[in-house]
Amino acid sequence: MAKPENIKDIVKEMNPKAVFIKGFDEALVGTGKSIGGETVAVYDADDCLRILINKHEMDEIEAWDHFNSTVVDGTPGKNKPIFISDWRLAVNIEDVLEDIKIDKQQTLNNILDNLKKKKEDENEED
Repeated sequence: MAKPENIKDIVKEMNPKAVFIKGFDEALVGTGKSIGGETVAVYDADDCLRILINKHEMDEIEAWDHFNSTVVDGTPGKNKPIFISDWRLAVNIEDVLEDIKIDKQQTLNNILDNLKKKKEDENEED
């Protein structure tokens, strides 16, 4: 198995401007390239979550929130890394899709609740 520092060297050789995510070297799995794009670092998203859980003492939800809001949802760029999730090992993909649907619904409900509270606060100020 290739060591993260060797993978990093390969990525840098192919694209000296490639961006790496500090603290996630253990999740580095290789290189990737979109059509017409630059060669970039590729990280295993599940390994990134494990790093946050094991090394930063986050629970699964905290790790997921931190990973998505801080790492993945950053400013896009042609030299930025790719994060992959290997769904081939998913026990039941329908359960995963249901979880995603539930998560989106909860997010929508939170937004609506916040808007309702903001409206109520504005009405109280008047």
